[in-house]
Amino acid sequence: MPNEERPVQIIADHTLNSSRVYANYVQVSVSPIDCTLTFCDVIGPQSEEEALKMQKTGALPAPVKAVIAIPTQIVDGLIQALQAQRNKQSGGGKPSSGTTVQ
Repeated sequence: MPNEERPVQIIADHTLNSSRVYANYVQVSVSPIDCTLTFCDVIGPQSEEEALKMQKTGALPAPVKAVIAIPTQIVDGLIQALQAQRNKQSGGGKPSSGTTVQ
């Protein structure tokens, strides 16, 4: 029997642990090859000294929590999946049919 290509469904397995990462800021940069998402945890100045430095420099350093590069071929699918989830949560659309990004 010849080798047949079968689609493979990727399933999130929560028994295979990795630590959860929190970020409240994301920087997006796009190239012809990929879309890179740089996630940061922005925390405001923690002291008067930090506040003065931020005012002087006009910059607020934020620790990078994760950098994720996504091939450009799946960016449209990711946008559609995010929009479907947003619509589902806001009640603005029909229930999600299990949208997958491939």
